[in-house]
Amino acid sequence: MYELGIEAFWAIVRTRNLSQAAKQLNLAQSTVSKRLKVLEQEVGAILIERGKGFEANRLTLAGEAFIEIAERWAILQRDAQCLLIADPKLALSIGTLDSIHYGAFSSLYRVLNQHRPRISLKVLTSHSPDLYDLIDRREIDVAFTLLEKPYPNITVEKCYTEPMVGLRIASSSRSSSDIINPQDLDPNFELYVNWIGSGYQVWHDKKWNSSCPGRVYIDNAQLILSFLEDDRQWAIVPFSVAKIALTKGNYSIFHLSEVPPERVCYKITHKYPKASTVRALEVFDYYLNALLKQDFMPNPSLSIEK
Repeated sequence: MYELGIEAFWAIVRTRNLSQAAKQLNLAQSTVSKRLKVLEQEVGAILIERGKGFEANRLTLAGEAFIEIAERWAILQRDAQCLLIADPKLALSIGTLDSIHYGAFSSLYRVLNQHRPRISLKVLTSHSPDLYDLIDRREIDVAFTLLEKPYPNITVEKCYTEPMVGLRIASSSRSSSDIINPQDLDPNFELYVNWIGSGYQVWHDKKWNSSCPGRVYIDNAQLILSFLEDDRQWAIVPFSVAKIALTKGNYSIFHLSEVPPERVCYKITHKYPKASTVRALEVFDYYLNALLKQDFMPNPSLSIEK
């Protein structure tokens, strides 16, 4: 939009007089009139009535409606100027599964949230196939999934693996180091989550009947603790989820004599990330690598040098 014309328009609106508007802008009256005319041609409507017989220039109906547009344009201009003079803002969108949010990455998010300069974070929970599509469309910047799929524009990296363990209410009659035979677990008391990936479903169905009347089916890692009330109940969970559970209440971990396949997590990013997120991805990778090494910085306010 014609910026000089908007400037002339605002001056006339403020003074209600073309000659006074020219004085305010330190321009010739003809120049102000010409700029206004160019703007009106661009808009396609007369914005200000002018001519002999008017003591003051008056807004037309189109001119009154244009005031709101001119105000929005002024805000955009100010925002653009601030963008040019301000330090670039860090922004990052992360997508992953509920169980990864809740288990492996809960501490990662806390440290990211305390990073200085602040990172504008967007965290999205979705399913593995959908995360690939979101990355491919560059609607999110980095994602973590349990499926390894070939996409021409996506980089897939093996991020980490973790064991699957048993979780139940702690009992004084059981040792915390128990190794349980799967056949000794009653499937009617299972809290079942389909932990997709690495053949877990196939392994599970070989050990227990897939249709048990007492089994509770859930699709959210946090719901496990809501249902885990009877000491006969049990669940097979990723080790990261089990560790979180130990901090929430009176729970214990047990291992199985026939070990389930380990859970494999893949990190996916677009091969051509948006320029605005490259720096934020570098910061994210720094903290992610620290997490994977079990070596988070003790001072969360410590920032990475630019």
